[in-house]
Amino acid sequence: MNNTVIIRGLFEFVQQLILIAMAKDLPLNLTVATDTEETPRYQALITASLTCRQFTLQAQAKPDYSQADSIIIGNLVPLAADGDAEADLKATLPLFRSFVNDVMAGGFNGKLLLAGSNDAILAVLAARFSGVDHQRVIGLGTLPQSRLLEQLLRNQLNVGVNDVHAFVVGTAREHLISWSRSYIGPAPVLTYLANQDTSFGPDEMATDAEKVDDPAIITNQTLSVLALVQVLNAFYNQAPFIGTVTNVQSLDEDQLVGLASPVLISANGIKRLADMVLSDEEQKEYAEIASQVRQDLDRVTAGEFEQDGNDES
Repeated sequence: MNNTVIIRGLFEFVQQLILIAMAKDLPLNLTVATDTEETPRYQALITASLTCRQFTLQAQAKPDYSQADSIIIGNLVPLAADGDAEADLKATLPLFRSFVNDVMAGGFNGKLLLAGSNDAILAVLAARFSGVDHQRVIGLGTLPQSRLLEQLLRNQLNVGVNDVHAFVVGTAREHLISWSRSYIGPAPVLTYLANQDTSFGPDEMATDAEKVDDPAIITNQTLSVLALVQVLNAFYNQAPFIGTVTNVQSLDEDQLVGLASPVLISANGIKRLADMVLSDEEQKEYAEIASQVRQDLDRVTAGEFEQDGNDES
């Protein structure tokens, strides 16, 4: 199995991934694609990685992209302090486009994993101008939120790690909890609201939703890294799972959109096992989120986010 992974992103994010990967001794050959002047920052981590049996680490200014099975792209610029997603996208686009072009020109033919902000937009752009199969373009999406929700439910109901399946869908910024399709054991979560023998009720459900909807989740790098590690385990450690990652979907024959929905994540990338079925109210909200992503993509194509005034295409 080719377990060579190349990552590009801000030092703090990459460092967190490296530390967890070393602690878990993940079966990865990780290369950090970094600027020459940044390379010395990784030397202590490279030395520490020598103690691992499976995990290896190096930092290179010009890695061989043709040898990589996966490319991870984190945030390429610091996020705006005021949470301005449009400012983040405008600053990211030229760097993102340049890096993806370099990767493809270098002979890359693997999986693209987007671990930064605006992945719903960037996933579609990457699929569009890289030519990579849609099943191999993946964003972290709402996976951090879904993981958080599942653990909150486990703690409240004192059940096992495999007993809860809960889904947060949409985008990291604009999402919804699909309570109608979230299960604890054999029963939907909503059936527990009327059960007098459990400690889960409307107040607990509202508290969970408040925690999942906290805007700080979006910029919580540790939650993102933990979700990223789960995806890497699916790719390289024979641990496939169904999770709410961003995937490129068709609204109709000629319109693509990036949205997080439950898909199978495995060594081959992602696979949609079945269409997601939501309640009528949830489906309406999900469609509104999809429409907003589509509008943002149209604005990108029209050049509204270009710093130099050039059209995106």
